[in-house]
Amino acid sequence: MKTPRSTFFAALAISLAVTGCSGGGKPGGVTETIVDFRPTEASLAEGRAVMKLRFTNENVSPLGFSSSTHKLYLNGSYVGKAVGDQPFGIPPLNSVTQDETVHLENVALVRQLMASRDTQTAAYRLESVLFQTIYEDKYQIKIQANGSVDLRESATAVK
Repeated sequence: MKTPRSTFFAALAISLAVTGCSGGGKPGGVTETIVDFRPTEASLAEGRAVMKLRFTNENVSPLGFSSSTHKLYLNGSYVGKAVGDQPFGIPPLNSVTQDETVHLENVALVRQLMASRDTQTAAYRLESVLFQTIYEDKYQIKIQANGSVDLRESATAVK
């Protein structure tokens, strides 16, 4: 039965159009956090890590994004960038998680943080841009998140 699916996509398009008309095309109430950060021995040597992100939609309307970019800073220093090229949606008043591959540009810092026995966590800053396409209009939603990420499990994976 195509009616529920068609209704969902129609509601999504209308909600994005309405959200896009208010506030200059930038919906409020979208947050993100790093749930997990895992370089592995093989990927750390190549300068890659997997970062699990949780996106939360605090709106009563669903949101859809065509792609995203993320710049990661650990303890105040730039570490690398991730580019998400897969479209994703966030249901109203709900969360979704996405795994993103971070291309590390400061591998030495990541190794140092993970090797430090005194450090169990690292402070992060994540600067993201979420891209939306509504009809022929393109929008960029900028989000900045701050928090801490647990490095204990990542350190055991690398050793």
